[in-house]
Amino acid sequence: MILINSSSKKTMGVFSSFLPVYVPVGCGYLLAAAHEDGIDMRLVDEQIVDDPLSVIKTHVKTMSKPYIFGFSVVTAAYKSAIELSIKLKEVYPESIIVFGGIHPSAASDEVLAYEHIDVVVRGEAEKILNDLIRCIKERKPYTHLDGLSYRENGNIIHNKPGPIIKDLNNMPGFPYHLFDDKSYHLGFVVSSRGCPYNCIFCSNRITTGKFYRYRTSESTIEELELLFRDYGVKHVYFVDDNFVVNKKRVFKLIDLIKNSNIFGRMTFSFQGRADNFDPNLFKALYDTGFTSVDFGMETASESVMKIIKKGETVAECVDAVKAAKEIGFHVSTSFIYGLPTETHEDRMGAIELSKQLDIDSVKFNNATPFPGTELYEIAKKEKRLNIKGLYENFNSVSTIIENPFKKNPFSYVPQGSTEQGIRRDIIISYMSVWFSWKRMKKLLTNPSEGQGWFNAGESFVEKIKKVPPLFLLGGVLMIKCLGALFSKESQ
Repeated sequence: MILINSSSKKTMGVFSSFLPVYVPVGCGYLLAAAHEDGIDMRLVDEQIVDDPLSVIKTHVKTMSKPYIFGFSVVTAAYKSAIELSIKLKEVYPESIIVFGGIHPSAASDEVLAYEHIDVVVRGEAEKILNDLIRCIKERKPYTHLDGLSYRENGNIIHNKPGPIIKDLNNMPGFPYHLFDDKSYHLGFVVSSRGCPYNCIFCSNRITTGKFYRYRTSESTIEELELLFRDYGVKHVYFVDDNFVVNKKRVFKLIDLIKNSNIFGRMTFSFQGRADNFDPNLFKALYDTGFTSVDFGMETASESVMKIIKKGETVAECVDAVKAAKEIGFHVSTSFIYGLPTETHEDRMGAIELSKQLDIDSVKFNNATPFPGTELYEIAKKEKRLNIKGLYENFNSVSTIIENPFKKNPFSYVPQGSTEQGIRRDIIISYMSVWFSWKRMKKLLTNPSEGQGWFNAGESFVEKIKKVPPLFLLGGVLMIKCLGALFSKESQ
């Protein structure tokens, strides 16, 4: 099987030159599970491959028929996946096209409306996909497999959901050796899956579910040591949805790190919820090398916080940020503008809160109702869902990254607000919080702080190469800022 990580190079616009290329984690685990099972699976990653069709043509020369092309698809890359899959079906008409990932899991009817797509794998795919591949290669029926959607006699059939992988320790470790291309940033670890909370905007639960599972601390420390020893990684970001749900296992990991050869030689970042903040745990984390934490604050309004079902309060977020900074953490947060019932005053409150708390790194995103989320259903019910083409306007960072002369319409604007007003508030927010020498210096000189979401180059040569795109980026941002300053105020 050829596994394709669908990606649109336009997703991050002018910021693309300054963003690290992250390993497609889901694809990596699928590769590991397939190889352990003796299945020949190869990856084509559109993030780093300019001509995927020619790479695929090279691969199929050494593969047996029927060819299977599996697409891992998020909403932002849906158009790219559809376009490439159409071309593949034209070139290899007897091939089987399989779609999986967050978007197909949430919108399998929509995906299977394309007749060239044969199967959708819903949810966690490590076990389902291997069985599907065997059935296809042996030319046996696969319609009995759980977690699949497909067409039968012109009708779309959805089999019952596949089983949640309850024990992550029975899964093979992540195959970092398959991602030795220098383009990739390898500083990450996944130590848990699932999130037990109910945020209306989060699409991650579509594949991983609400059931929270975690790996043993022993297997996690082995992976950290592997990254340090074999790949020279010195800073690791835990990409868990919420790293500190289970405090007992985190304390165990802390003890293991302190007794390992990476203690004092590696640093770490993680995401956490404010209501999971524990001063003793966070102090122990900091003393072990955990230097950065990311809290999703989302809003400065307590009423909006209830609407989005975050399950925590603004006051809890404020207390957690203050306490984490007092311990010494670099604190990152994100706000979402354009949530239901939100007002211009609420957005201005986010600016004031960011300044008062002196948050180290802040992002301001526009609300995006991804398929499968409650926000999607709300937008649909309000008749305010706006889908352009193949979800080409479903980008939560579009305001800051898009061409200022060719704006993409928002996918959702709540009643009482305007798209122009939200755009203006996002730009004003970035200007108010980021336009200081102290912050810009940190951003440009310490790329590993926080999530490392902006990288102007680590070596002198890399920095020099990025001077031209940096000027372009600066020019684009200047145009956006001037546009926001001189536009009429609009809610």
